[in-house]
Amino acid sequence: ELWTVHGDTNATRLASWRVDDAAPAVTLERAFVDRLRTQAWIFDLDECRSQPEHPDAAVVPAAWLANQRCWLIVPLRVGEELLGFVILRRPHAVIDVNWETRDLLHTAGQQAAAFMALSHATESLVEARKFEAFNRMSAFVVHDLKNVIAQQSLMLQNARRLKDNPAFQADMLTTVENSVERMQRLLTQLREGETPVGVAQGV
Repeated sequence: ELWTVHGDTNATRLASWRVDDAAPAVTLERAFVDRLRTQAWIFDLDECRSQPEHPDAAVVPAAWLANQRCWLIVPLRVGEELLGFVILRRPHAVIDVNWETRDLLHTAGQQAAAFMALSHATESLVEARKFEAFNRMSAFVVHDLKNVIAQQSLMLQNARRLKDNPAFQADMLTTVENSVERMQRLLTQLREGETPVGVAQGV
């Protein structure tokens, strides 16, 4: 099970493999999170179960201790930052959790954390680009609206003097048609993306 830590003591399960039970967000003991973050501590849940007086047993969530399939908890750190942790299920073969096993798990945890950090950075970059695209599109929309408003305002000013002039009436109809066409193009652009519809672009 892959869990992410957000805030100081809150954790949410992001992914799991061959685990069917639901996993609501949990609130962790501060000491549990601190040991993962500062000591890169690997929790051996079998050790906690066999030794209730063990210091680790007091900080691990009771639900994970009660679940006999939960075996080890491995931190995922990048530098001093704790991104989350992995709860490993008990393997089919008996494995001795010695210093070599722990070193291997630390290395695997660092590698997984590096991938998670890269994924988070990519998501942040995508969001930043979305905001940039939104700002560009907003500038285009405001510019186009100002042009349409100026066109309509000028037509209304002239209408007071020339409303009975047939040539002005024909020109007014053309102007209104042009304004409607531009507004429709603007709505299409808002639905389909930032690229102005029907506008020449450099390539």
